[in-house]
Order: sequence, then structure tokens, then C-alpha cells
Amino acid sequence: MQQIIFLVTSLEGLHKPNFTQQLKQALQRNVPIKLLVALVDFEASWTVRQFLNRLAQDDARVKGVEVITLADVVADQPGLTLTAEERQAFATGDHEERLFADQKEQIKRYLDAGHLVAELRQVNDDMPMALRQYQADQAVQIDTYGLSGQVIGITKLDNGVPTTSYLLNRRGEAALRFVRHERTLEHIYNIGESSAMGETEFSSAKQAVVANNMTKRERARAEANSVDHTEVVTASEAYYGVLVYATYQRYPDVFAFYQAILDDLMTPETQLYIDLAVNPVLSPRMPHQLIFNY
Repeated sequence: MQQIIFLVTSLEGLHKPNFTQQLKQALQRNVPIKLLVALVDFEASWTVRQFLNRLAQDDARVKGVEVITLADVVADQPGLTLTAEERQAFATGDHEERLFADQKEQIKRYLDAGHLVAELRQVNDDMPMALRQYQADQAVQIDTYGLSGQVIGITKLDNGVPTTSYLLNRRGEAALRFVRHERTLEHIYNIGESSAMGETEFSSAKQAVVANNMTKRERARAEANSVDHTEVVTASEAYYGVLVYATYQRYPDVFAFYQAILDDLMTPETQLYIDLAVNPVLSPRMPHQLIFNY
């Protein structure tokens, strides 16, 4: 079956003008279009829905796009029952409640002796979006709700940084676990006269020589700076490992997991669109798939 799949791996990619342009062009082809929302930040799925709703105000055909979240993928898969400590459910009725609202959403804040202990974002009383729990004014857990009003994701935080996330099936069991890791990467830059940095340094040195205002040591240093050289910059990168509780299969990173999902969704006639930013990571894993970028 001919179809088009857009893989959304970040909100930054979603908000690229080229994404909207490619989506509108795809809508003109009158073939089924699926939007796979592959975000470890489960709460961001609500932002994706809001974005599509805004597009639909200008183009009603956007309403026909099938949105598939990771929660939809695992909804009927077996899972693991979380312990009470892992689940850490919050009882809203045990705390003082204050309601704040604007045109977009409502926020209910729950207080204990004057201290904020939880915050519920909701469209209205019938459609909660996310519940944040706090300890000592630091967010420690985020419960994300699906369209049915059921919790579909639990994210644990340490010092405000997500560490472990559980994606739940329809029965409230953990179907997936995402664990955050960090690794150190090295970026190598060749800097010379042709680079922006090299040109600036070389030009400054040349002007100083012409002005005859440099000592012998300064002149030698300026000449050395104008020669090509290599800089190695180290940076820390966060990534997530994935565990599927149904099979206890482990994926080394989310892109290996996304590839497995795409393999189940795609047909030989599928056109796949992905963010240009993740193309270097994902395209080598799918060498026989024609991939378009946005």
C-alpha cells in the first residue's frame, strides 16, 4: 500500500518551516499519511497535537493525518507491573488545590503546608495532559496522560534531568523503559587561513607586521597562528537505551528502536520523511530505504 510516513524525533524538527511545507505537499497526493511521534519526552506529544491543530485551521486536510505515538505502538503489548515506589502515584485529594487558567490550558497546583508538591496541566477537567510532582521545589516525576485520560508515561528526574522513563500499555503496565546515559564525543576541527578563525588571526597579524609594531617574539607567535593546525573539542552527549519488557530485548539507542517500529509500519511503497538533523544517524541503518528530509 502506498503511504507516507513522517518521523518526528524532536520539537525543533517539527517547527522547521520545511516540515510544514513537505507535509502540505504530501497532502496534495491523496495517499494515507502517518505521523510517527517518536519522542522520549512523552509530554511533548501534546505539543505535536497542538501544532497540527493549528495547521488544520488553515488546511482541513491535516485532520486526516494519522498521528501515532510511542504509547499507541505499545498499547497492546505485554508489560511489567511497577512497584508502588516505581509508580509513585500522587493523590490529588490529599492536598490544597489552586486553579490557574488562560485561553490555552488550565493548571492546577497542589500545596502541602504552603509548599508546591504537584502541578497538573490540563486542557479541561476531562482532559489532563501532564502531572509534575515536586520535592523541595525540584521536579522529581512527570506523569503524562493520553487522549483517554489514562497515564501513558512516567518520567523520573534527578536535579531536574530525566533519568528513567516508563511507557505504559493500556493496563498501566510498563511496556518500555528508557534509561538516560552520557558519553564523551571528540570533535576535530582543522583551523587554517581558509577558515573564518584562521583568516581573522592571520589578518590581524599581517596588519601588525606592516605597522612595524611587533617584537620578534610577537612576530613569531603571529606567524605560528597563521599556520594550519587542528583543534580537538570534547563534548558530552546524552542518549537513551531502550528495554522492551515483552521480550526483554535491549536497544543501544532510541534510533535502533525507531528503526524497528518503522520496519513494522512500512511497506515497499512507503515514502519516509525524517529530520535532516538525524539523517546521518538513521539513514545508514536503512540502506535500502529511500529517505526524504525535512
